[in-house]
Amino acid sequence: GFEVLKELRDQKIDTPVLIMTAKESLDDKMHGFDIGADDYLTKPFYLDELKARIQALLKRTGKLEDANGLSYGNVRLNLTNKSAFVDDTPVELIGKEFDLVVYLMQNQNVILPKEQIFDRIWGFDSDTTVTVVEVYMSKIRKKLKDTDFAQNLATLRNVGYILR
Repeated sequence: GFEVLKELRDQKIDTPVLIMTAKESLDDKMHGFDIGADDYLTKPFYLDELKARIQALLKRTGKLEDANGLSYGNVRLNLTNKSAFVDDTPVELIGKEFDLVVYLMQNQNVILPKEQIFDRIWGFDSDTTVTVVEVYMSKIRKKLKDTDFAQNLATLRNVGYILR
C-alpha cells in the first residue's frame, strides 16, 4: 500500500488516494500523509462514511464536478441531460459523440485502444467498423477545438488514444 502510493507520487501521478487500513497508529497515519495520501480511514468503518469521504475527496481535488457531471479543463458535461459546455457556452455533442467524450474523461491518462473504444461505445455487434472511432474523434476535436480537452487528446499511432 504505502509502496504503491510512494511510486505513484514519485511518478507525479496526482490521483486522489484514500488509504483504508487496519493500521490505526498515529505513526502509520502520519507516514501515509507524508508520502502523499489525501485521506486515511481505519477499519472498521461505516460504508456511508466511506462514500462521503470519497465524494469530498473528489470534489476537493477537482476530479468530480458533482454526481451528475464531469469536467476536463473548460469542458463540462451534464450526465443527466447529456449536455456539454465549453466555459458556459453550450456545445452540441450528439449521441455517440457525447458517450465518447464521457468515456475519455472517465479514463484520463489511460491508453484506450481503438477496438476497446469501439466495443464500449458502439458494441461488438455493431453494423459499422472500428474506423468509425477515427471519424468520431475528428468530429469531437472540431467541436471542442481550442479547449484543453482537444489539445490533450492524443492519437497513438497504431495503438489508440489517450486523454492526458
